Amino acid sequence: MPILHTAHLTCRKDVIDAFRTRVLRHAANTLKREPGCSRFDVHQETERPEIFLLFEIYDDAAALQAHRDAAHYAQFRAEVKDWIEQREWWFWEPLIAG
Repeated sequence: MPILHTAHLTCRKDVIDAFRTRVLRHAANTLKREPGCSRFDVHQETERPEIFLLFEIYDDAAALQAHRDAAHYAQFRAEVKDWIEQREWWFWEPLIAG
């Protein structure tokens, strides 16, 4: 079953542009290098540009684990660790009407 994962990341205000560039590169790397990731969108809040929403869809739990184990993920986390002030993650379960 596909896994829908979202993350809200709040970066320091002095690194907004650098973080935007880096998180977009991370999303592109994930889509290019991980066949189990079918979607990785990055959104930036309009009123508070230091807040970013990551919307990710993985084929299954193994694909999500492959993402977490990927070298490019570890590199991203290491490069932005001092930039992030708050991080919240959610996993979503689909509800079927009817």
